Amino acid sequence: MDFQRFLVAILLPVGKWPSLPPEQLHWSCCCLLSRAPSWAIQQSPDTIVVREGDPVTLECSASAKNFVNMYWYKLPVEKNATMQLVVYSVEGSKADIEKEFQNRFQSNGTKNNHLSVKIEHALLSDTGTYFCAEQDPQ
Repeated sequence: MDFQRFLVAILLPVGKWPSLPPEQLHWSCCCLLSRAPSWAIQQSPDTIVVREGDPVTLECSASAKNFVNMYWYKLPVEKNATMQLVVYSVEGSKADIEKEFQNRFQSNGTKNNHLSVKIEHALLSDTGTYFCAEQDPQ
């Protein structure tokens, strides 16, 4: 699988920050660029603060038109954690959400090079780094 293009969303607990209640979560995104200048992946929101229990949606879209497969991965913050597949989708098809995430995560699948994931009730256990990835059809 070729992961030439991806963005990262980082979900961090912020209970130690004095201006925020301990039941809040902080989400931020940063871009990791790859070798090809002719593409662009956009992931949003850049930054969001979510109260534990509230819903949150992560959006990922690409400007290129030649992608078929899109993915969301989660890397938990625990020491020695491994990356977990959250959702997989083929353009125009229903999303396949992994069993561990099916109770609270939702996705309508990939449409027009766009894949979103909604977390119904954000929990501290959702803390981690979230990766959006696309795969060239080959």
